[in-house]
Amino acid sequence: MLKPLYFYCVVLGLLSAACTSATPPVTPSPTTLPTLTATYAPTATALPSPTPPLPSATPLPPSATPPPEITLLFTGDINPGRCVYQTVKQANDMALPYRPLAEMLQSADILVGSLDGTLSDYNPPVPCMETRNLMGPTEMVQGFQFAGFDAITLATNHSKDCGLVRGCVNDSFFDTLTTLQTAGIQPIGAGRNITEALTPTIITVRGVRFAFLGFSAIDRTLWATDTDPGTGPFDKAVYVDAIRRATEQADVVIPLIHWGTEYTLTINYEQRDGAQLMVDAGATLIIGNHPHHVQGVETFPNGAVAAYALGNFVFDQEWSDGRQFPIQGLLLKATFVGKTLTKVEPIPIHIYDNFQPRLAELDEATLILADVAKSLAKMPKRRPTPSP
Repeated sequence: MLKPLYFYCVVLGLLSAACTSATPPVTPSPTTLPTLTATYAPTATALPSPTPPLPSATPLPPSATPPPEITLLFTGDINPGRCVYQTVKQANDMALPYRPLAEMLQSADILVGSLDGTLSDYNPPVPCMETRNLMGPTEMVQGFQFAGFDAITLATNHSKDCGLVRGCVNDSFFDTLTTLQTAGIQPIGAGRNITEALTPTIITVRGVRFAFLGFSAIDRTLWATDTDPGTGPFDKAVYVDAIRRATEQADVVIPLIHWGTEYTLTINYEQRDGAQLMVDAGATLIIGNHPHHVQGVETFPNGAVAAYALGNFVFDQEWSDGRQFPIQGLLLKATFVGKTLTKVEPIPIHIYDNFQPRLAELDEATLILADVAKSLAKMPKRRPTPSP
């Protein structure tokens, strides 16, 4: 049975941006497409005008139009290859990983993911085996389209994986860019040179401009340069300047960062200091990934929020050593009223059968959120900023 999302927020009171009751999502069966039902208000019957007409009253000034409410949803890391691909190929259903959460994913105004791998047919698909190469075939993009992804960050340490046969150089990287763009999904944090990699992906919803940037702190050999394709470099001078420039083009700036230490809830100094610098530069919301473990969600004094790591989302790390965290993660729902971030909700998920995320049951959700709180409590304290 699925449980109401507000319980996840109330149980630990994780964020100063208060979590409030939300309508519980309905999870369809894995083989049924969700049906969204619109509700229509009845049409009022117009009353006849009085005769003779009444004198006109002094018109009141028009009330200001309230700013729109906009919801953004972010996922943890997605692996398009290995056991995930093998499972969906056998089922002949590229959308299979996303079906249980389809209604929630598709209902977001903007859905953003983290692709920890590549989409390419350069080499045969990587089989379901222990390998660090996370290339999946281009047909896996069909699942991304079904889920409703608007943008996906490619700024990860697997952005140039090309299967078990080596020597593809940048071929799979370019294939991934082309595959996403052709599918109508905007890539973030990657390009044919550093200018492209640092160009913000801007999505406008009801007049509010959201700028997304992607940076990777893992594997500098993948960083873009003036002449080389690659990912946005997580270099202080680079990301601070890119965020400041993005604030001139958009109302909200959201960096997505691949950083941190794998398989731990501990937030390191690079994450802690980097988050502060990004907030100071104008970032409103920071989304981190790479540790394959959930980490803390921090609210800054100015209202900005950093989610240091969301864990896995669609991934095949169901290990036999008893550790649960590789098959757990968070969806992060961010609600904006106009350009103001008003609420952040961490939504615990559990990955079933080595490929399919669903909402976590309450007992497990409590444990996942406890890890989030523990991670934030253990984060090293920031040193006071020296006076000028």
